[in-house]
Amino acid sequence: MRFTTTGATFNPSIELAPQSNASVRWVAEDGSELATGASPIIRFGSIEPRTVRLLTVFEDVLTVNLGFNVYDDAGRFHVDSSYNKDPETVEGVSGLGLLVNLRRFMAANTPLTGILDFGGLSKLEFIECFQAQVERVDVKGCTSLVRLCMEKNRLTELDLNPVANSLRDLRAAVQESGRLDFTPLTQPLAALYHFCVRDQTVTGHPSSQQLPACEELWNWNTGQTGELPTPQQALSVMSRSNQYTSADFTGQWTGDGGGELDLENNKLTGIALTGCKALQTIRLRWNSLTSSVVDDVLAEVASWQTKGVTLLLDGNEPPTSTGLRNVAVLRKLGWEVEVSQS
Repeated sequence: MRFTTTGATFNPSIELAPQSNASVRWVAEDGSELATGASPIIRFGSIEPRTVRLLTVFEDVLTVNLGFNVYDDAGRFHVDSSYNKDPETVEGVSGLGLLVNLRRFMAANTPLTGILDFGGLSKLEFIECFQAQVERVDVKGCTSLVRLCMEKNRLTELDLNPVANSLRDLRAAVQESGRLDFTPLTQPLAALYHFCVRDQTVTGHPSSQQLPACEELWNWNTGQTGELPTPQQALSVMSRSNQYTSADFTGQWTGDGGGELDLENNKLTGIALTGCKALQTIRLRWNSLTSSVVDDVLAEVASWQTKGVTLLLDGNEPPTSTGLRNVAVLRKLGWEVEVSQS
């Protein structure tokens, strides 16, 4: 296994299985030994590209850590803070396929570029590459992958089919290329609770049926059109600054706890919120809702008799007198309500 590093020092960290007695050696391309141990500090004395080879019992390696911060895009499923590590000036990694029992790969905030090939690593659970420079990631055979964090990299395409059954958390927003093309899904993302692809042009976006467990859909400013795909377990839907024309959330947000919906600055002409009584923040401003639809939204939200937080409908047609009566009802319940004026 090889690492390409450009710094004056190199401080990689690997974790071996608890029962392992394997030695760990770090050597130069000419075979000369640079360091030993699972977390060495290799001092080169100057800044220039170098290749460092890892020699150990590869099947004992559980973690490769080149940089990680638990607060970078944290979620429900994440590696804990004991793995926090300053980023290395590493630009390339090869030979990952040797690490057949790898659980965690971290290279957050590094200049790591090129292709990451995790093909066949069936025990890999976490890929943490927040704000690196990776251009492609291959997860074929990664049937245990739980979290894929590739936010702020250089991806242009991503195939989630190999991890559709296991993936719970996808963070793939703000690619430097300005776009992300998903390979068409052949099956639902069965366990995915968090889908974040914001602030880039996205093609191949999953449908409602392909998001059966999704609670957090964060896809604002991604060039989406037509009917918004409804996550089937919605808690947080952040889809502002698209061109959606309709959305049907009937039967969502029925449990306890607060929910949020942000569809500001779309082209909505219709929206259904029937029974969504757990919603507390609703942002529908700057759309194309008629007075009749605005009235319907106000009536529906008022019928919940809940103490919500925010209902923003300004930037659409103004409500009728009937709608204004429901505005008054909601304000008495503690809602902040904004509507267009006649």
